[in-house]
Amino acid sequence: MRFFRPVLPVDKGASWTDTFSVGRSVRSAVLLCCGLLLAGVLSAAESADGATLASSFDQEVKPLLANYCYKCHGEDKQKGDLNLSTYQDGQQALLARKVWKECGEKLTANDMPPEKETKRPNDAERARILSWIQALKQNQPPDPGRVTIHRLNRAEYNNTVRDLIGLDLKPAADFPEDDVGDGFDNIAEVLAIPPLLMEKCLIAADQILDKATTTEQAVFHINADAWTVIEDGKQKTQTGPPADPHKPHPVRLDSISELRGVIAFPLSGKYTVKIRAWGEQSGTDPVNLAIKMDDKTIKEITVPALKGSPGTYTVTIDAPRGMRAVAIAFTNPSAEAPNDNQPKAAGGTGNGTTPKPAPATQGNPGPSAKPRALIVDNLEIRSASPHAASESHKRIFFVYPDGKLGKRDAARQILQRFADRAFRRPASADQIERLLTVFQTASDQGEVFEEAVRLALKGILISPSFLFRIEHDHSPDANGVYRLDDYEIASRLSYFLWSSMPDDELFEAARQGKLHEAADVDKQAVRMLKDAKARALVDNFASQWLQLRRLNYIEPDLAKFPDFTKDMRRSMYDEVTSYVEYVMREDRSVLEFLDSDYTFINERLAKFYGLPAVTGANLRKVSLPDHERGGVLTMAGILAITSLPTRTSPVKRGKWVLEQLLGDPPPPPPAMVPALDKQESVQDGKPVSVRVRLERHRVDPVCASCHQRMDPIGFGLENFDAIGHWRDKDGEEPLDTTGSLPNGQKFNGPMELKAIFLARKERFVTCLTEKLMTYALGRGVEDIDDATIERIGQTMQQNQYRFSVLVSAVVTSYPFLNRKVK
Repeated sequence: MRFFRPVLPVDKGASWTDTFSVGRSVRSAVLLCCGLLLAGVLSAAESADGATLASSFDQEVKPLLANYCYKCHGEDKQKGDLNLSTYQDGQQALLARKVWKECGEKLTANDMPPEKETKRPNDAERARILSWIQALKQNQPPDPGRVTIHRLNRAEYNNTVRDLIGLDLKPAADFPEDDVGDGFDNIAEVLAIPPLLMEKCLIAADQILDKATTTEQAVFHINADAWTVIEDGKQKTQTGPPADPHKPHPVRLDSISELRGVIAFPLSGKYTVKIRAWGEQSGTDPVNLAIKMDDKTIKEITVPALKGSPGTYTVTIDAPRGMRAVAIAFTNPSAEAPNDNQPKAAGGTGNGTTPKPAPATQGNPGPSAKPRALIVDNLEIRSASPHAASESHKRIFFVYPDGKLGKRDAARQILQRFADRAFRRPASADQIERLLTVFQTASDQGEVFEEAVRLALKGILISPSFLFRIEHDHSPDANGVYRLDDYEIASRLSYFLWSSMPDDELFEAARQGKLHEAADVDKQAVRMLKDAKARALVDNFASQWLQLRRLNYIEPDLAKFPDFTKDMRRSMYDEVTSYVEYVMREDRSVLEFLDSDYTFINERLAKFYGLPAVTGANLRKVSLPDHERGGVLTMAGILAITSLPTRTSPVKRGKWVLEQLLGDPPPPPPAMVPALDKQESVQDGKPVSVRVRLERHRVDPVCASCHQRMDPIGFGLENFDAIGHWRDKDGEEPLDTTGSLPNGQKFNGPMELKAIFLARKERFVTCLTEKLMTYALGRGVEDIDDATIERIGQTMQQNQYRFSVLVSAVVTSYPFLNRKVK
């Protein structure tokens, strides 16, 4: 992979260029109408202070407003609910930054005042107003914003666990879906942790450690007298001393009772239990025992062996990990009762005589038969198959107690290293002591070393320091801003580019304080983009920016679109992701997202697109004969997610372009407006085209303001049907793919439409920068970020719009490296 190094900007201000913008709302459209007029002031905008700006507004901007804007946005009329005459002086105007920002956007797009107005500002007046707005933007204290405490989302949790223990387990697959804010599922404000998720995290912690801490075969050798005899729920006192008190001896059970002990099973799984025992037999049935775990009978065993010839009885059981009460229960101590088939009467047999005892036989031991007894000598429990210590186990348990190192000290070393990595910064002494308390408590209760450590490790995996990315407040400057520390910057970098925790090199750079300068951060970002883990930018950023994840859920009408098979859906998805990854890995211009002369297809997509034959299911880069398919906008996957199940949707496609490529989303539709599909689709026995129905829809002034922005873009994409297949007709009717943008610019078809976007590329670059900054910061961009976004745009322009330049500019930006206190 090659990377183009950026030329750093030398100018703090950003020059206004002709960008493609069609307004943010009815209100903003109108208000910019006046905003354009606003124009008027400083040529040295960047150096203006508040007093100068206020004076300039009074002397140059306010007269323009009165001349061009008050007619529609003054005391008598407030179109778009905007009254610019309320700003009576410059001091009031300085407080309305958002209003002037929207005015500036409309001014650069030449959308306001509308062309129908006879009085419109000339070019010089427009230039002056933009200079004043730019100066206003620059004249505010630097503010990086504040990201709240940030829970790991599902992708981040999975990847962090993978890099922490070395196993790709995907434990978050069972977690609830993450909420989405500002178009992404990594926005801190919406990532709460409801009770259900906390419960899932507890379960996941056990599952993770079950997989990560596999050990060699567990074997327990137990002498029977080491366990306790329980009878009627109470401990039974053994009578009489053993022949030799210094040697283990068998235990005799002669009543309904059990021999009970506690076993610390190191892993969940199958275990083989071997019991050496015999019986004092009586009656026809041999002695029976039952193996119990946690008071539940697991298996019953017959013990026919006699004293002098003990038997060994083997059974396999399933045991969950942890401390379990295991018991050997004697179930049939009493011999069979005497055989007595005579009817009984009070005091006799019913005929006045006392019955004689029946003679003892094999089937009837007689009234003098002695009770049975179970004698248990010893038992062995071992895991059913040997397990060599896994690499993840060795990574965690890198030290064990021995003659030189005590249990607590060994546990401290293990927990310190694991917690440092899990918390993405050195764990505090207080945190380690709390974890050691968990270890010590378990150890004092008889847990083996590994199990006691494992309980403390679980504490780490459910700790807020693991589940959340926490940035602690530091001492701020005069503006209430502080620089993030090196560990916090390392985490921002890794979760931005990898959706995971920092690696060893990034941790070491943080430890040495080498992330304090922007150049060092940039160096790490370049390295990290080359890593395979940077694929996360495709899977988690691009898939949400382009709304590609919706492709997994759409259901086109298969009667109309039989080509949309499961394999086709997968190919469409992979085309987009392969294309984005190629732009990233090869450090291409981000403008290739708009248009290019290549794409990535397999045999299935080649046939679908009508391109020269490609063999096989694997995608590969191919050259395109024209620009009908170049760029993401005209890929089948994107066209499919912006359609309806039975037909195309110019509205959805236009809205998608405004939101995802131009950063200019329309407002939500007003209530009580009927959907297009509920309008008449047949007139005089003939079908009415979608275009005609939309034109009727725009007759309503309430609908027109937004639809005149969305619909023309969608019309330009009508050559593609609802799943992205090229067409020249809609049914029997020829397609009309012409359109006219709000600024009057006309086009015909997708190639001319994409050419307009490329000609006004700054709007797309700004939009992409806003999307990437939102994803990188974990918060939505705000007005305070405008200057940063503008400077990034300048840097991109100076460096051929390379992808790595965009990433470097984001990670070295003021909002990325700093944070505001509460």
